[in-house]
Amino acid sequence: MDGNIGYAVSLPNDLLHEEAMSVLLGFLFEERKCQWAGANEDYPDGNYALFKTAEDRLEVATDAAGTRTIWYYLDEERFVAATSQRAIVMFLRAFTFDERVVPWILSTGSLGPELSWDRRLRRLQANASLCLDKRTWRLSVNQKPIVFSESYRHPEGHAQRLSNAMRSSIKYLRSLDFEKWILPLSGGYDSRAILCFIKEELEIPAGLTTVTWGLGQSAEAVGNDADVARTLAGALGVANQYYPTDASSEPIEVVVDRFLSCGEGRIDAIAAYTDGMEMWRHFQDQGVMGIIRGDVGFSTKQFRSEPHGRVGLGCGVCSDFSNLDGIVEEFGFPPQSVPPEFRRTDSETFDAWRDRLYHAYRLPTILAAASDVKLSYVEQINPLLSRSVLDVVKSLPDEMRNNKKVFKKIVTDAGPRVRFANSDANASASDILRSPEFSDLLQSEIGSDYAVSLFGYKFTNKVRGGIKNGEKKTKTYRQYIRAFASQAVPTAVKVGLRDRFPKPEVDPNILAFRVFMVARMHKLLTADAGRMIV
Repeated sequence: MDGNIGYAVSLPNDLLHEEAMSVLLGFLFEERKCQWAGANEDYPDGNYALFKTAEDRLEVATDAAGTRTIWYYLDEERFVAATSQRAIVMFLRAFTFDERVVPWILSTGSLGPELSWDRRLRRLQANASLCLDKRTWRLSVNQKPIVFSESYRHPEGHAQRLSNAMRSSIKYLRSLDFEKWILPLSGGYDSRAILCFIKEELEIPAGLTTVTWGLGQSAEAVGNDADVARTLAGALGVANQYYPTDASSEPIEVVVDRFLSCGEGRIDAIAAYTDGMEMWRHFQDQGVMGIIRGDVGFSTKQFRSEPHGRVGLGCGVCSDFSNLDGIVEEFGFPPQSVPPEFRRTDSETFDAWRDRLYHAYRLPTILAAASDVKLSYVEQINPLLSRSVLDVVKSLPDEMRNNKKVFKKIVTDAGPRVRFANSDANASASDILRSPEFSDLLQSEIGSDYAVSLFGYKFTNKVRGGIKNGEKKTKTYRQYIRAFASQAVPTAVKVGLRDRFPKPEVDPNILAFRVFMVARMHKLLTADAGRMIV
């Protein structure tokens, strides 16, 4: 605390940079470790949330990918910025529910592109900064636009630039104590890239361990993530440990509430956390400071239309789904629309729009929300989401970005001849949510007086009526045909048929879980507002 300015950190560690009353939480891909706190707007390259103060102003900034979300609040007397919505609600000692999040939760399982649980809070977007002028008490926000613009060079030149940028970011990891950092390793390309580049640039530091997780029965399944990760780690001479994340022995209600508390209800990705966060607690107890993730700035999917692209990137609105179309009007939910900046412009190719939406929306909204769950226990570094790497990605021609074409070639050339996984080691969310324990919990909560008071009886009754209990999800005939067409029909033909494909559906149990999330987070944040006693 210094006069009228103060800050608090709930999980202090070596990634906390402090200078006077300025704070940077995260990792920098730069040598100039101290200049981040200077009186300028030349923000560093890294994965961070930045808060700095000068005599006449306060500044807050996010990194190029928005890997750490910052929320802020301003009134006539107070300015608050934090990486936690709950912390701000506790500080303000009041909660004002923003009903506009409801349709976004229903259609995406997230808070959507702009909103927070509390109507008074704002989210700072990726690659953005805000400045509070202390003298005028006025706030200005500056967001650098995310632009995909091909730079003209030979394909080999593009590949070399991308390879150099990725390797350069990996080199900065040499400052880490690898006894305290672990590398999650799957059977895909992204984490393999990190491991291969670490081997090339840092010679597999002593103490580095890779970890893979999933269902216990997946540990020995041939060809899935667990099998391939184990083989890859052995080929590169690094240890690999497998952690089963099967359902916890704790009551399912305790498990779910812990997940929502850690992630603040920003995402519905419960499938990887049904062990009750036990694996992450174990890492923390063992002195693990953080993980090195392989998230990348590429979209792997090919989409047939803008609605399909929005849905595939987690930005679909209710009208994009057959079983949610018209639900906003029928039940009186607030109107929902895609922000203008996320729509395709006349000058954009379809592929450039898709990848811009991936950078502007999916990275800071979906992936950052998933990171929030883990950040309750460990830190996280994403070297392939450095600004220098993302700048190169945005300069590539469409055909080199599509399906990660150039990235996959770089990774394949860099690594050993170990096959890639053909299946995930984790259970699907729809199967988990159809278990008797889960479906009973959903029925109970959605049928409660509390949920009915939020949504109304007609809506909660409709959602409860769709909940499946103990039934494994099977593909419908329509889904089989759609999957076949996606693989067999040439892209040119699919483009011509873009608007003729049927709309997708939200699984009824996933929809129920999203309704459950709203009710539970409303309760949690209401309680948070009364926790701080002054």
